[in-house]
This record gives sequence, C-alpha cells and structure tokens, in this order.
Amino acid sequence: MEADSSGLSPPRILFLQATDPANYPPLMHASMLMAEAGWEVTFLSAPVFDWPIALPSHPHVNVRTIRPRPSHVMRSFDYALYTANSAKLALRLRPDVVYASDSLGAGPGLLAASLVGAVLVYHEHDSPRLGSLNRIVAQLRKTTARSARLVVFPNEARARLAQSELAFSDDKLRIVWNVPRRQEIVPSAATTDSPLIIYYHGGITPERLPETVALAVRRMAGRVLLRIAGYEAPGAHGYVKHLMGYQDGAKEQVLIEYVGSLPQRADLLAEAARAHVGLSLIPLNSGDDINMSHMAGASNKPFDYMAAGLALLVSDLPDWTRMFVEPGFGLACDPADLDSLSVALTWFIDHPEGRRAMVARARNKIEAEWNYDKQFRDVLKYLESAQTIAK
Repeated sequence: MEADSSGLSPPRILFLQATDPANYPPLMHASMLMAEAGWEVTFLSAPVFDWPIALPSHPHVNVRTIRPRPSHVMRSFDYALYTANSAKLALRLRPDVVYASDSLGAGPGLLAASLVGAVLVYHEHDSPRLGSLNRIVAQLRKTTARSARLVVFPNEARARLAQSELAFSDDKLRIVWNVPRRQEIVPSAATTDSPLIIYYHGGITPERLPETVALAVRRMAGRVLLRIAGYEAPGAHGYVKHLMGYQDGAKEQVLIEYVGSLPQRADLLAEAARAHVGLSLIPLNSGDDINMSHMAGASNKPFDYMAAGLALLVSDLPDWTRMFVEPGFGLACDPADLDSLSVALTWFIDHPEGRRAMVARARNKIEAEWNYDKQFRDVLKYLESAQTIAK
C-alpha cells in the first residue's frame, strides 16, 4: 500500500456482502465516493455463474471473489466459505472500516471487524420478513446492528421497523436513499415525441412489470412503445417472452422491445435516456413484504429515470405520490388496472409540454438534492473523522 505525500498510508475499507455487489448501486456509489476521497476500497464478492452485471472500474477499488455459485441460493458451504474468506482478507488488509450489508453480510462483517479492531458499518438494503431468517443468522444480524458505529437504511419506515426488532440506538441511524451520483445525470436522447417510449430497467418480475402494461401498450395501437432492459429475476424465467406474446397480431409494428441485460449502470442510464417515461410500479397491496411496502427512497428506479431525463409513472401509493407526483415529477396509476394505465399514458401523449416540464423539474431535483454525493456525505464525513480512524 503506497503512502501519500505525508508519509501516511491511505485509509482502507472492506465491503462485505454475501452476493455480487454489482447488483447494488448504493454500494457502487459509496465505493466510488470513498475511492475518490482517497480510500483504498476492497470488495469480497460472492458471484453467480455467468452473471452479466459488473462493477465500474477504478484504480483504488479492488474486487476479490470466492468461487462462483450455480444459482442465487446461498448454500451453507458457500456461506461458510465466504465467512472464512472475509476473516482471512481482513487479517491481510487490516482495514480501518468494515462495511457489511444485509443479513448475510452481518456475520462475516462482525467477525472481520472484530479480528482487526475496525469500525463496523451495517447497511441493510433489503430487510428480511420477521421470523424468516435462520436463527443464527438472525442473531448475528441483531448483534451486528448493535455493535456497528453506523446503521444505514434506504427508507425511514423500514429502518424504524428494524430498530424495534434489533434495538440499535437512534444516534447510529442514517437514512441514505438509493439515488444516483450527480455525475450520472445524462442528457435526453429521445429524438421524437411519437411514439411515446415507456421504459423499464432492473429485475423483471410480474410484480415490478405487470402484464397489464403490455396490454395497455397494445391498446394504444402504436402510439406507445415499451422498452425493457434488465434480467429475469429468479422465479420469472420466460416472463419477457410472455409479455412480448401480447404483440401477436400487431405485425406491422413492434410494440415491445427487449434490449437484454446490460453490463454497466452507464449502459442502463444511456438506454433510459432514449425514452420518455420511466415505469416504477409495485402492487398497491404488498401484504407483509416489508421491502415492497416501504420502497419510496429504497427503489433506485425512479431516481435513475429522473437522472436520465424521463418523466415518471409510479404506483398510486401515498408515499410514492408525496415523493414523486405532488412535486410534479410524474403521474400515478393503479398498475393492476388497465384503464388506469391507459389514462396515464394518454395524458403523456396529449401533453408533451407538461411531460417536458416534469423532466426539467426532476433533473434539477437530482442535481441539487437527490444524489448520492449529498446523501452519503454524512456517512463519509463520519468515517473520515479522526475519532474513527485510529491508525
């Protein structure tokens, strides 16, 4: 490790999450911000075979991996291997900070930080259903949250539910939304207003991209084109073909395009910039799914679309409406209701100036406030403080 001009080695941070960090934009953003601030950053990844998504490269960000898994399922042996490699890597690197994510990253993070006396940060991107975790994993999650110097959540309601279960103190909690970097703002590349191009990217499931969207596109008789980028989530294999099956009989014009799974976030944002409206839809009733019920701020999709110059079409939920519709960034609908979707799409077609005004307001909001540079500033400042780096 090279020293800087003062003769001191740069601070080191080890990111631990028992999956592939390329799936998590907030980890990409945090690591890049820390690397740009002079940190040496290391990830320990637990990748899946043939996974196409990759972290962006940076000279001060290193990615180490355990052997790839055949599926997203984390078997006991794979988890033990990841934990052992976490401890071994921590002993070799001697990081100043261990940044552990989600319940499966909690145990490895706690062990690694304890072995080298590092500052521990726990960031929970997706919260487990109450009682769903293995007993040992659940206890490690609780101990990690209580032991960590900082506990980060992307949604305050989700954080408060976890806090009532895990009993970590208020002074540790930081809310950091899953927003893009300021530098990720891209100019619109949509060339014409017709047809209206609606766009979705990310994990493809019936809950996130309901088939009513394909039916609404078909109903619009060529005035709307749906473009999809991303990957079919586990359990949704073949769903894209199912959606595109609704094109049967529309031989003159392709109404639904699938551009595949793009390897870099920059590719996704560039693809988004070619559209007019971004879809960020979840069911109006998500039952006992904590994450789906509290997605405002936690879902990166609407913020990504705003950075790429798109107006928004979101689910008609109170928190989504307050965050995105009332400030004038888009419209809301019932994603399960064909008529509700059709009314919203018709408005976007009939009001191009109103849509462009939404885009301008959204882009300004991302640039001024809703960017990871600003959201993560307090976490980075804390970790850079002399009290937390005892080297």
